[in-house]
Amino acid sequence: MNYNEFLLSKKLSVKSFGYDIDRDEINPMLFEFQKDIVKWAIKKGRCAVFADTGLGKTLMQLEWARILNVNTLIFAPLSVSRQTIREVKRSM
Repeated sequence: MNYNEFLLSKKLSVKSFGYDIDRDEINPMLFEFQKDIVKWAIKKGRCAVFADTGLGKTLMQLEWARILNVNTLIFAPLSVSRQTIREVKRSM
C-alpha cells in the first residue's frame, strides 16, 4: 500500500439518513442560503446547524420541523422559546 492509498483508507464518509426535497417545498420567506441549509439538513437527517447569531437558525429549525411533518421537541432557554413562538406566528 502506498501513502496515497493509505490516506484514502482513512477517509471518513458520513451516510445520509434523510431524503431529498425540492427547493420550492421550502417556505419562500427564507433567504437562499437558509433554504440551502434546510435542504441539506433534511437530506442528512442527523445534523446540527451552527449558524452565527442573526442568521435565522430559529426559522430554519421551524421549517425543518414543518417539512419533516413529525412531532418535534425543541429545547431552548425561556427567552429563546418566546422568540420561537413569535417566529412560528410570523412564518404562517
